[in-house]
Amino acid sequence: MVQPESTLPAETTEAHRALPETYLINTLEALKVFSDPLRQRVIETLFDGQKTVKQIAAELDIAPTKLYYHINLLEEHGLIRVVDTRIVSGIIEKQYDAAASHYRIKRSLLAPGQNDSDDGLDTTIDAIIEPMRVDIRKSIVSGLIDTRDDVATKNRQLRIWRAIGRLQPEDADRFYARMDELIDEFACQDDDAEVNEASQNYSMIMFLYPTEAGKNLALKHRKKKTTDSALPEKANGGG
Repeated sequence: MVQPESTLPAETTEAHRALPETYLINTLEALKVFSDPLRQRVIETLFDGQKTVKQIAAELDIAPTKLYYHINLLEEHGLIRVVDTRIVSGIIEKQYDAAASHYRIKRSLLAPGQNDSDDGLDTTIDAIIEPMRVDIRKSIVSGLIDTRDDVATKNRQLRIWRAIGRLQPEDADRFYARMDELIDEFACQDDDAEVNEASQNYSMIMFLYPTEAGKNLALKHRKKKTTDSALPEKANGGG
């Protein structure tokens, strides 16, 4: 139903804005819609306030005509929601908001063989990696990320790190807990951060998971330790 043009001032509308905490992506179709980097950027623009397509387009520096298809898909799958509709110069104009402050992917979508299609895991990883790649490239081109070897301050650096570590179950549990604490601390910074010319947005992505990679190396290391311990004391460098 089309409503007449809103008479509420923007600040009044924003004052009553209350986003649900979490939106669960529970279908492969919705996940595929969400995985598109441009659509994720659309959602991100809505985190700081409700906007029309024209306002979103202006923020993303994209022609509005190139956004309507993506906006319609996001709305159709519930990833964004219409919060106001009005008539402007005889044309229906919708105002959109994010579906929630956080988006969560149903775990069963990540398990190969659990769905009609096994695309869920690949789609999820692509949904994380591809926008990150685009964002990193943009930040490097703009000079926001300093790629020089002699960077004076760490806050301009790009950190990419991968390693395989062998942990006992209880040690892995503690490591997961520490990561959760770090993620919570990082996420809460935005609530308390003072917005000024010196402050800067930062992006962080983490992967931590059990892996078969490095298994042969671990077994060789264990076998070598067992063999060394069985050697006579003299052969080990003893007396």
